[in-house]
Amino acid sequence: MWMGWGNQFRAQGPFRSRVRGGIARIARITRIARAVFVSAVCIIPGLTCGGDSATGPRTLKAPPPLAIIKFDRLVDSVDLQGTSTIIATFFDSAGSPVVPTSISWSIADSTIAKVSSTGVVTGVHTGTTTVTLRANTVSASLPVVVTPPAARARIVPGVLDLGVGHTIATQTLAFSAAGDTLHGRSYTYSVDNPAVATVTSAGVVHGIAPGKATLTVTSGAAAATAPISVAALGIAGFKIDLRFVGNVSSTVKAAAAQAAQRWETVISAPLIPYHVVTTANLCGAGVPAVDTIETSMMIIIQSDSIDGRSNTVGEGGPCIIRDDAPQFTALGTITVDSADVGSLDQQGVLVSMLTHEMGHVLGIGTLWSDGTVRDSVTYFPNTAAGLGGPDPVFIGHAARVASAELGFTADSSLGVPIENSGGDGTRDGHWRATVFGHELMTGTLHNGLNPLSLVTIQALADFGYTVVPEAADDLNAANAFNPNVPVSPSAAINVPFAASSGTTIKERLLFPRFTVSRIGTLRPIRGSSGPAAPK
Repeated sequence: MWMGWGNQFRAQGPFRSRVRGGIARIARITRIARAVFVSAVCIIPGLTCGGDSATGPRTLKAPPPLAIIKFDRLVDSVDLQGTSTIIATFFDSAGSPVVPTSISWSIADSTIAKVSSTGVVTGVHTGTTTVTLRANTVSASLPVVVTPPAARARIVPGVLDLGVGHTIATQTLAFSAAGDTLHGRSYTYSVDNPAVATVTSAGVVHGIAPGKATLTVTSGAAAATAPISVAALGIAGFKIDLRFVGNVSSTVKAAAAQAAQRWETVISAPLIPYHVVTTANLCGAGVPAVDTIETSMMIIIQSDSIDGRSNTVGEGGPCIIRDDAPQFTALGTITVDSADVGSLDQQGVLVSMLTHEMGHVLGIGTLWSDGTVRDSVTYFPNTAAGLGGPDPVFIGHAARVASAELGFTADSSLGVPIENSGGDGTRDGHWRATVFGHELMTGTLHNGLNPLSLVTIQALADFGYTVVPEAADDLNAANAFNPNVPVSPSAAINVPFAASSGTTIKERLLFPRFTVSRIGTLRPIRGSSGPAAPK
């Protein structure tokens, strides 16, 4: 028996040793796994562990709380029986993204609209209400406008003439079947000939190459189109012959060259050659004698003292016009007050001022006529109405159409508003500033942009000039009072309601004194002031 038990003990010994070794290994593995788990937790972003075997248990740091909710729009606009999805993003007080633990949507008036648990708004009845999103303990609200379905759309400007490399920002209006303007809508833009022009999702058209194309805008079932014309702009056959008299600074000469070049891109064809012969001082003190064949237009520029600083900054206009219809200017003059050159240049308006005065030499404000205030026999007849009255207007057909297409007037049957306020040199001689804002040929210059609009270019066409509509600057009723800021494609048109702020320039308009025949015979214009024609 003893021998048996001894053998049995010895036989069980190796087994017991293996069991004990296995238990020890399991314990070691458990300790390692526990250490690995704790280390992994400690390196998770946003969590920190404190303490050790000597200081106590480790703790986890909570993420920053949600503090801000932002929506992807300022106002949610949805069609009646239509839907829109509101997108919200969440941030902590430092502006870092946060994932909310709970969100809920609600709406103030469920008879106007409904909202789903995912932020989908459905229009129930036309009107306005408010949708509210609550995330964790933070809430934010958004106005909701339910509008009738769009029945009609309109693009402003309604015709898009631009040069290669130039842009025009369009604005679209949508209307209900009852004619009400629908605000805050979304629009889809496309161009049928992308080789000529392209358009962004915000409705900005970019000229690519000369040619024709069509812009199409849709909003729901409503659609509108506008023709696009792109041209390569450059100096064509028309040329302004600049002559400088006296002590004209290089600053004025450089500005005058830029101004002349601007008009040379607007008028494309040269004029009929006329022999212009004058004597000294015939077109003003200091103006020299002239004997030349003028194929387009001569402008004599002086820089002289007029009335001191910050008074009359300049004067300009035609002196001699051709005697055949259309009676284009053959010779004009511009005088810049030498006391104002520095301040005009410092304000950045010297080029605009000279471009403006050259516009008067071409006939804007100086040659339009209603047949009563001015001599309709010698000036462009029947291009204006009501001069001297409360509501003077330009009635040339091309300018009227352009004014309507740009949104300045309701339709092309209405005349283009001419300035009805201000003294001599402003009233009756410019576009109305309360309508046209920053336009170059208003009586106000601005330190910012002074765009030359399609209305001015088409007024020259009404005079008989061959013009390039694509040379117009991007100006319409939507941006007339702030052309530096792009228009919003879904906002209402900024209907002019007040004069734009700017620097009102004091100027003196000059009117024609003589007509000239093709062989150089000068004849004084009835009622004009100045010296007699040379014999």
